[in-house]
Amino acid sequence: MIIIHALFKVKPEAKDIFITETMPLIVGSRMEEGNISYNLYEDTSVPDTFIMVEEWKDEQAVETHNQTPHFVRFGLRSKPFFQIPTQVKVFSAEEKN
Repeated sequence: MIIIHALFKVKPEAKDIFITETMPLIVGSRMEEGNISYNLYEDTSVPDTFIMVEEWKDEQAVETHNQTPHFVRFGLRSKPFFQIPTQVKVFSAEEKN
């Protein structure tokens, strides 16, 4: 399983449009073969900070996802919303519970 954490520090004035722009990405990603989960969270202790938590069956599913129209569109449209570049961490994991 591949787990991805993408941390977004969003400009305060872009918060609402950022959330709106993530919806097609989330809906499309959840429908992809190999997707286990795809969720956006807002950090309640750090203003204007969001984390996208993704779980994928394997690396091939991630590679396919990164080429989908909804992923590419989000990447192109979302850059002006950010205060700093997106921070991404990728984990190769095995569930233990």
